[in-house]
Amino acid sequence: MVKTRFMVFRMKDIIRMGVFILVGVILLITLIWAVIPNRPRDTQSVSNIVGDFMPGTYTSYIILHNRPLTVSVTVDENHILDIGISEVPQAVEVFYPLIRPTMVNLSQEIIESQSTDIYAPLETMHTTAVLLEAINTALLQAKQPSMQ
Repeated sequence: MVKTRFMVFRMKDIIRMGVFILVGVILLITLIWAVIPNRPRDTQSVSNIVGDFMPGTYTSYIILHNRPLTVSVTVDENHILDIGISEVPQAVEVFYPLIRPTMVNLSQEIIESQSTDIYAPLETMHTTAVLLEAINTALLQAKQPSMQ
């Protein structure tokens, strides 16, 4: 024969358990969001544009530590030929030490793949996003020179 058992819970215990479950769910979502690799979010992506460029060198600017840096992109009709950054002042390099090596890596990857759809490593994610935005701006100028 089955005996019926009654369990008595205090409202305080129920509320406490609900709060713990809510905090656990929030921590789990945060952990999943932090572990998933992030890609820079470009508002103006030109990753699928290959060719149809107006040959020349196009520039865009980044303001870092109240100093403008020029990002230049050289293209011919169908290819991205060169990507560079102006001389980085020492004050900027102190505050943004990854700017130069990130630009070198980005330049190599973009020229090899002929696309700005590039994976950004976690350690340079923000620097990559800023540089890709400037590169995409210059490529959009090369794509649509009449819109300058």
